[in-house]
Amino acid sequence: MMNKIEKKLEEFISGELSEDDAKQIREELQKNPKLTKEKELRELIDNVIKEDKEVIDFRINLAKLSRESKKQKMSLPMKRKWYIAAASITVALASGASAFLILNNQSRPEDIFKVYYQTPKPIKIVRSGANFPGDTFNRDMQIYSDGNYDEASRRLIKYSSNPAARFYAAISYMEIGQYNNAESILSFIASNPSDLFYDQAQWYLGLCYLMNNKKQEAIDVFSRIAHSQNLYNDKAAQILSKLQ
Repeated sequence: MMNKIEKKLEEFISGELSEDDAKQIREELQKNPKLTKEKELRELIDNVIKEDKEVIDFRINLAKLSRESKKQKMSLPMKRKWYIAAASITVALASGASAFLILNNQSRPEDIFKVYYQTPKPIKIVRSGANFPGDTFNRDMQIYSDGNYDEASRRLIKYSSNPAARFYAAISYMEIGQYNNAESILSFIASNPSDLFYDQAQWYLGLCYLMNNKKQEAIDVFSRIAHSQNLYNDKAAQILSKLQ
């Protein structure tokens, strides 16, 4: 369960604390840099993301994953865990049973790709930040949301210091069949464990390898995912069973 200070922090951010408890949290924030960073991240999430039901459910699942990974000393960076949840980078998971039925006699890379590939939902930034230039980024993400992936790829690739733009540029390339371009970007993201989109990049990189006929590279990536606390570990294990 969430410890007392984390619970109070959530209530502090939402304005639900009594004055005495709020004072206690303010004092704790002054002497606890880690708690301060977490507060800033959670406030950013609340201001940045449209909190629909799907996001809330996903954040609950992420919290469970976080607690499990801490027990195994394999915790993902807090910043990345919360951002992943908040960014609503969710994939409509095909059920394991139906995936296996579909793939029972179809283990060709392109068939595996068709079953497991889902276009990530876009994020929306509602206030500017150092790496998220506000309305301009929102407009370009709207182009992605509208399904104009060719134009989206050209626009999003221009944000060289924006981790979200890099990721969605790669996805845009995948959507228009430019898997080599997508692979290059995703390889860069997946080489940096501190990147906000590290987990997603590994997963989509593996799918790119499938479409680029790089079976062994795909096996290597999906094997790492399957044996980690990556959000896609179960699906990666399913794919491995068809590739090996």
